[in-house]
Amino acid sequence: MGRPVGTSNRDVAQQTATTHADEVSNGERTTRPDADGIDFDCARRPSRESGGTMSLVRDRLGGTGPSRFPRGRTVVAALAITVAALAVGVVGIVVTGAVESLLGVGDTAVVRVLDGNYIQIGFAAFAVAYLLWRGDWERYVKVRRPTVEDAGWILVIPVVFAAQSVVLPPILAAVGLPHPNPTTGNEQLALETRPLLWPVAFVGLYLFAAPAEELVYRGIVQGRLRESFDTVGVVLFGGLLFGFMHFLVGLLTWGVALGGSIYWGLSTTIPGLVWGYAYERTENLAVTAVTHAMSWTIAVHEIVLQFLPV
Repeated sequence: MGRPVGTSNRDVAQQTATTHADEVSNGERTTRPDADGIDFDCARRPSRESGGTMSLVRDRLGGTGPSRFPRGRTVVAALAITVAALAVGVVGIVVTGAVESLLGVGDTAVVRVLDGNYIQIGFAAFAVAYLLWRGDWERYVKVRRPTVEDAGWILVIPVVFAAQSVVLPPILAAVGLPHPNPTTGNEQLALETRPLLWPVAFVGLYLFAAPAEELVYRGIVQGRLRESFDTVGVVLFGGLLFGFMHFLVGLLTWGVALGGSIYWGLSTTIPGLVWGYAYERTENLAVTAVTHAMSWTIAVHEIVLQFLPV
């Protein structure tokens, strides 16, 4: 599409701006050409007066800028990543369990520390395969040396989880959702009774398992959600998908009924929201990975309870 002879770029830009302003004032969705003749899809953003509360919520979830991709498609993609990573994680559990049985090391102290985290082997395999396929490592893998703010998050997050461990279980029990497995925490027990196993926990949990899970559900899942959502939308959907993944884990776990699966889903959605927001603020997977591993190895809630009159 050309422009009339003798018309300057500034004239074309002014004419385009005037036409676009008229379109916006009429509240119409249409297309307009830019100065180079390229059509762009334009729409008036819902206002407080015209859209009401639901429009404000949609604006907040969708961000202030145009989406690169349809939001529904982005959510479906993030859900597919969540389920696919879990499927590969289950394969990791099966393969690792078979190797453990062949070697006859199931009852050793080292395995006791790492037991329950075999699913992250599959998470790591999925993350590597996904990153090789997409080829955009800088977008999904954000790691750097922690700053003072990062250190603050590392100190605060375990306290938040400690408060959750005190407040949430009685509420869920009151509605008929008791903890499906109250004896969970073998790795903490092993570390408390055998502190020499801490190097094993540090390598296996802090340097591998937690980073693998965080890379999938913070780095990759939230990285995909950023294509269409701002911080609120990314954190909300990311946290819900993280809880949904643990709900599915409950369904796949022997001896955990539907109520226990719901418990796991709800009790992990809150950490998913906290880690999701911390990651969006810091853009550092080291923050979420360290605090994730701490939740497996350090019973912060028991320390906090010693100082609270409960």
